[in-house]
Amino acid sequence: MAEKGDLKEFLADSKKLIGKEAPDVANGISVVDWTSIQKFCAALGDVNPLYNDMAAGLGNVYNTLIGPPGIVLSARTPNSGASYEEKDYGLRKFTVGVSAQWEDVVRLGERISNSLTVTGVNEGEKWGSRDTAVVESTAKYTTIHGGAIAEVKGTSTLVSFNTGEEWLEDRDIHQYADEEIAALEKDLDAIPPHRGKVPLYWSNVNEGDKLPTLVKGPVEYNSMELWEVAMAQPTTASLGPVAHRQVLSRPGQRTVNPTTGWPYWYLEQTFKDLLSVRALGFRSPVVRGLQRFSLATQVITNWMGDLGFLRSVSLSLPNHYLYGDTMWVGGEVVRKFSENVGDAQYNAVEVKLSAKNQLGQTLVEGTGVVYLPEKGFMVGLPVGNPWW
Repeated sequence: MAEKGDLKEFLADSKKLIGKEAPDVANGISVVDWTSIQKFCAALGDVNPLYNDMAAGLGNVYNTLIGPPGIVLSARTPNSGASYEEKDYGLRKFTVGVSAQWEDVVRLGERISNSLTVTGVNEGEKWGSRDTAVVESTAKYTTIHGGAIAEVKGTSTLVSFNTGEEWLEDRDIHQYADEEIAALEKDLDAIPPHRGKVPLYWSNVNEGDKLPTLVKGPVEYNSMELWEVAMAQPTTASLGPVAHRQVLSRPGQRTVNPTTGWPYWYLEQTFKDLLSVRALGFRSPVVRGLQRFSLATQVITNWMGDLGFLRSVSLSLPNHYLYGDTMWVGGEVVRKFSENVGDAQYNAVEVKLSAKNQLGQTLVEGTGVVYLPEKGFMVGLPVGNPWW
């Protein structure tokens, strides 16, 4: 019988882990090979040749294929729940915020080392009538030689739920009316291609400029499953006795499949599974918060061109991006500035990001910073210690 606990006990147990390596998130990829990049791009629907075309890679400024900035998440996801898996606390975990800063691009063949530390555990805001806890975890990604690549902080909310209680999210799968379909078709057809090799110079950008809107959806099972594959977690491919042992070793992840009655169902599987998502507290499958974050950042990488560098993104992820939903992601330039980092100066642009679904609910809000080239001047990388 799995040891049980409650939210108060969870907070006490988890606070003991602050400053320590997160025990509940396994390593993913260790080498950014072509297959890893393709899986990540497929999960986002990102067809930018900078990330997909080997031949194009030989002609770019990096002289190789590179991965999208978010590819670092495939090495390890910053979504720790601290002691979440150690006991059956009766909790459900959701990523509600992500802040990332990059120091360099991730090149094809790069070997990535990582660390993931629990950096905060606190009581959270109410989820309806339910109490919550908030766990912050910070992932650091480096090359095997110690060169900094990125640092990403994830914020997870943990809320109590047991099957049969009031839903955490009572919304069912959206049914599109004829006028909604016509409007969505128009918006999908209007999406411009990524900027690509045509440089976007800092001097040509003005405060108030709008980024081309990116439309993501209606989201379906394949994109959710592709995300799970791209994150390369061991449980994604586990079957039979291996999967059974994994569930037994993680009491906090164990639940009953509400369709089959099987009492050793891995809770993380329920996100994308229409027939077991009720155990998560939802009526329909739900997109992971880190996938939503990565989808939203694509509006910047499409706009900035191959010579731009995504320096940072900080997003909150309110509400939920459910199966069948569509997300409209937009951005606006709110500030131009110069920034000195180490031995280099950078021409920077701050972009305000926001996204809504077909119901007008906010799915993403926050900001990103992009370093752009200027005529005769490239963006020097790694940041602060450029080699060109």
